Amino acid sequence: MTATVYGTGTLNVVAVDDRPTLPDPVPGLVVDEEESGFRAELLASPEALSGVRALTLAASTAYGVDQGLAESAELVVSELMSNVVRASRRGMPVPLAVEVHAVPPGIEVIVHDTVPEQPNRGGVALDSAEAESGRGLGILDALTDGWTVEPSPEPSFKKMIRCLVSRTE
Repeated sequence: MTATVYGTGTLNVVAVDDRPTLPDPVPGLVVDEEESGFRAELLASPEALSGVRALTLAASTAYGVDQGLAESAELVVSELMSNVVRASRRGMPVPLAVEVHAVPPGIEVIVHDTVPEQPNRGGVALDSAEAESGRGLGILDALTDGWTVEPSPEPSFKKMIRCLVSRTE
């Protein structure tokens, strides 16, 4: 949260802004504020991926989602973006669009990508100590109320993965 103070010498008016702080400029990352969240368009790079993860956590908590749920959404966003990078041809820029919104009863996450293939479920147990990959869809199963893969309505992307992170008790 930021507070902007107007006036000199004495406190006259204070405007409080609960919106999340956007990350410092990162090459290849464009962030737009949306109602109860954000949309980030990026070319995948370690800096851009890190910025979107941090913004997912900050935006979710700024819009009233509890810390544990926000951390789950951050992990879901990280897994979805990383899966796209792994599925893309090495050395090629990987364009993504990530949308994160606080919605009742949790956080909606949508990732648009240019990879035409469907996500591939690895045969790795979530608790495997040896595996270095293959847990992504299992993590989505564990942390979301479900997820779908659909054609992206945006012409520059092939598909979108949509999920809801919420606490179901």
